[in-house]
Formats: sequence, C-alpha cells, structure tokens
Amino acid sequence: MNLILSLDYELFFGPRHGSPQRCLVEPCHALLKVTDRVAGKLAFFVDAGYLCKLEEHARTSASARQEAHQVFGHLEALSRAGHELHLHIHPHWEDTRRSEHGWQFDLKRYALHSFPAAQIDDIVKRYKDAIARFVGADAVFGYRAGGWVVQPFATLAPALRAHGIWLDSSVFPGGLTQDSTHSIDFRRSPDKDHWRFDTDPLTEASQGGPTGASPCASSPAASVTGRGETEPRSRWENAISQASSSGAQRAPCRSTGRRRGGSKARTASTGKRGASALSSWAIPKPSLPIRSTACSDS
Repeated sequence: MNLILSLDYELFFGPRHGSPQRCLVEPCHALLKVTDRVAGKLAFFVDAGYLCKLEEHARTSASARQEAHQVFGHLEALSRAGHELHLHIHPHWEDTRRSEHGWQFDLKRYALHSFPAAQIDDIVKRYKDAIARFVGADAVFGYRAGGWVVQPFATLAPALRAHGIWLDSSVFPGGLTQDSTHSIDFRRSPDKDHWRFDTDPLTEASQGGPTGASPCASSPAASVTGRGETEPRSRWENAISQASSSGAQRAPCRSTGRRRGGSKARTASTGKRGASALSSWAIPKPSLPIRSTACSDS
C-alpha cells in the first residue's frame, strides 16, 4: 500500500490565530516523531500568502523578523529532510494587516477568483516563488485552494498552468459549503481515484481533457502524462502510477485536524481496499494534460 500524508501549513484565522511555534513547529515535530520511525515523508501545502506578508513586515517590524526567521528556518529544515512543499493559496493575505496585537484578517476577498485575472496571475507567481526558494521551482507543482474554493476552475486555470502547477488537491466527494466567505459544491465529483477534465473539475472529459482530477477522499494524485520516464517522479506520481497499474480500489476518506488553520493532515493511499485515503487533483503544465486527485478538508 502507498500512503501519502499531506498537511496544510498555516495559522488559524481571526484574533486567536496562534503562533508559528504552537500552530506549525510543535505539531509538525510531534507528527515527524511518528513518521520518522518508518522514514515517511510528508507533503506540506504551505500558506504562501503568509510567507509573503511576513517578508513584507519583516523590513520594519522586529517581531515580524523574528517570526519570519522561525518559519523560514522551519521550512528549510523540512525541505532538507526530504519533505515536499506545495502551494496553498489563501488570498485574504493580500488584504491582511499586522498590528501590535498580531494579524488583522480581512476575509472579504477570501476566494482567489475574487481578484481580476491579472492579479490572480500575480498572486500565483509570487506565492509559488515564495515556496520555491526552499525547494526549487520545479518541485512546487501542487495546489490546494484555500477553503477548497477551486470553483469556478476556469478562472484559475490559466494562471496555474502558466506557472507550472499541474496537481490540484482541493476537491473532496460530497463537499458542500455555503457561508459568508466562500462556497463549494462537490456533490457531482466522479466516484473515482483520479480523472481528467477540461474546465470543470467535477466533469470527467470523455476524450481525456487537459486537466486531471482525483477526489480528496481517495487515492493520491495522478501523474501528468507527457513526462519522460527517465525524469525523477514525486511520491504523488509514483503512487498514482502504481495505483493505476494495479487497479487499486478507492478507499474511504479520513482526515484529521481542525478547520481553518494549523497543520491539518490529509492522507491519500493506494493498495488494499478499505485503507484510508485522501487525494488531490492535478493541473497540467502548459500544453500537458491536467489531472486531479482529491483531498480532504482545506
């Protein structure tokens, strides 16, 4: 059985947003004590807007410099240890301010599609660059939408593809949320481990569309076709490739963690029927087919 464990690397929202030490460093340390016993590696979806805002305020704020030093050092350590770092976008950081009391969140533009196309492209580029400094640009290919808000996908696809994001981990079977900041409806998602789609991640393309998808509550993300077999593959690609060749069945989804903040864990597994699983989707490199795998909660 192949198991992929992915986590959101982020603070909580609101006045009690917590500290990097309590929300990020300590939970990761506790989890790594377990996974290190079996040489397990994790995939972290890093809230990159937080990194950008930290860097901005570190120029003038001693407390922000200290916070940035801690967070950036932690991410460097995770990268050196062989863990994956991918793109998690909460664009409300664009409107967030910092005061003596901490971060002051403004959630009016919580969803990425709240921004015009040029700004979406700029956000994706800057946020990916913020993570690439730790692992290199080619290693940042996965995307998880903040609050799962990946619909309408057609609004986001051009920017994601333009900047080399070909794996999405946002959809989960039966997902339905409608509140003041965001809404999702994944009730029509295919009951499959992964699939291809064109502009709607819930609709499988009959002829193999440019994008791929796989539900949160299933097996890991699909690999992008068109890559040479001699090129290195990530754990996502290897697991999906093996799942496809072995005919592994989709397993029930389980996830742990609290909504909206903290290092929340999601799992994706392939192999024996009944194993817990969580997948992610795939979004293609330019001119390559996109695929998707699902995740659990964002």
